[in-house]
Amino acid sequence: MPRIKELLLIYPRIRYPSGDVPLGILYLASAVREKLNIQPEIMDLGFFKDPFQEIRNRLMQNQYQWVGISAMITMAEPAKKIAQLIKSISPESKVILGGPHPTTLAEKCLNHNLDYLAVGEGELTICEIMEKPEPENIPGIWFRKNGGWIKNPPRANIENLDALPFPAFDLIELEPYKKLWFQLDTIGRPIQGTSIIASRGCPYQCSFCQPTLEKLFGKKLRKRSPENIVRELLWLKKDFQIEGFIFVDDTLILDKAWCQALAEQMRKEKLNLVFGANVRAELVEEDILGELKSAGLGKIYLGVESFSEQIRNYVLNKKISNEEIQRAVEIAKKLGLKVQGYFMIGAPGETKKEVKATLAYARRLNLDDITINLTTPLPGTFLYQRYYSEISLPEEKFDYYRHYAFRAKELSQSWLRCAQVWGYLLFYLPPKRFWALFKMLFSKAFLPRTILKLKRVL
Repeated sequence: MPRIKELLLIYPRIRYPSGDVPLGILYLASAVREKLNIQPEIMDLGFFKDPFQEIRNRLMQNQYQWVGISAMITMAEPAKKIAQLIKSISPESKVILGGPHPTTLAEKCLNHNLDYLAVGEGELTICEIMEKPEPENIPGIWFRKNGGWIKNPPRANIENLDALPFPAFDLIELEPYKKLWFQLDTIGRPIQGTSIIASRGCPYQCSFCQPTLEKLFGKKLRKRSPENIVRELLWLKKDFQIEGFIFVDDTLILDKAWCQALAEQMRKEKLNLVFGANVRAELVEEDILGELKSAGLGKIYLGVESFSEQIRNYVLNKKISNEEIQRAVEIAKKLGLKVQGYFMIGAPGETKKEVKATLAYARRLNLDDITINLTTPLPGTFLYQRYYSEISLPEEKFDYYRHYAFRAKELSQSWLRCAQVWGYLLFYLPPKRFWALFKMLFSKAFLPRTILKLKRVL
């Protein structure tokens, strides 16, 4: 007889295993544990050779009252298959789908084997679904009733992020993540670390993110207090022996006074951890990066996107100039920081000449690392809405590492994939970068991480 259990949370990351922890799931787990006194189980499918068989085995051994699945659009297909599998083995289990995918494409999830869709932030929503017998008064959900779907009003965002318990890192085995975590490898040693988030929301209007981010997190930027953030980091350092971390916030340095207070709190508590952060080029100033460096900042991540300001600022609506990018890189390098640039190729209307110019620009900038993605119009974004007629790939096949989503006159999937690989080769083969790459390729400590990165591209 299967054992009766209350909640299983599934993260359907199948295509690209990663050392990045599923923070959203961990926040859901900690909320349920604190509010309902329930200890959830967590499955990150990226760590299983046969994830569907693992789910099947788990469902044969245990009868779960609730199963939650959190998915982005790139996980839409496995999420649908997982819901079908759950209902075929355990039809009594109530299945909830949450995350960016149902938040932006709820209507396309209605034919899945689901009982609830959770739209927007999910910590309070999942607790109310599990504790309230009648779903009519639960904001932020869609639910089945009498053979159809009822759409409830949206849920207000959580104002005080400090009120949330820390993500439930203790409910996963963190060691496998730490071994694969490559975010700070450029610093020169295999740092075992993890990710945290200090704020929710972004006021900028980049067409590849908005208004999807606003649907998830609202228009207002909400920040945790420096004291709350540092308490989480001290816990992670003491109980999980992390050596570093990255802030996965969309941009960390928007509020400079808050950043200074955060750096001061890190120094006060003698945190002594190296960390990285996403920043916008026009916000980079020597004083604020210097403050953060004194607290452990070792690397910044810059969204460059394209060399063409027409593509970057009008198609992608980034509103950043080449001069601002150059200046940001120079300030970071002056302070001794490592810099990674994010690039996109294949934007609507982009030419082969512009793609080549972007790859050449990546080589010219004084960067230590790059990521080259294929421009992907995530559902609900302005990019998706504006260029919908040019999209040739079904949403469930979207994959910014390998699959081109647009129908373009001059660009093709094969040409862009060749350009992507060629761009990486030209960037990393010059001597100043090649020896660092060579050391990582043939280091036992770096090898698993390097293989993981290569799998995303090749």
